[in-house]
Amino acid sequence: MTHVAAERSGPIDAFLDSYVCWREACEDVWSAYRRWAECKPQQRRLRFAAYQSALDREEHAAGIHCEWAERVSTR
Repeated sequence: MTHVAAERSGPIDAFLDSYVCWREACEDVWSAYRRWAECKPQQRRLRFAAYQSALDREEHAAGIHCEWAERVSTR
């Protein structure tokens, strides 16, 4: 592997990892939403809190992925 290829593999790998993490967080949002939508009335408050937490994690993962996308695109 050339020096240039080695330099590129770090950020590219991080970019791909961040994409996978973001997509997994998206799936977690949908799962939490389904659990909230299908739960019994006495569980709604807790399920909604779990859904909100999943949204927050997805937003965080999206931000990280966006940062890596910007880093990779400037190379």
